[in-house]
Amino acid sequence: MSRRRWYSGLVVISKTSTRTLGALRDHRLGAFIPFVMYLLIGSALLWVINTVAPLAPFVYSLF
Repeated sequence: MSRRRWYSGLVVISKTSTRTLGALRDHRLGAFIPFVMYLLIGSALLWVINTVAPLAPFVYSLF
């Protein structure tokens, strides 16, 4: 049974976003690339906020 590496999710996400941007370029839809990048960055930011949010009660109790 083979195990996946800890970074395999990051590899999949980066390859998917690269392929998506490449497909937009190939189909002459390059004008949408900034919008797609905005969505990708926004989703990464929301993921970080969602990851940190459960730690808030522990951080607030320190002050």
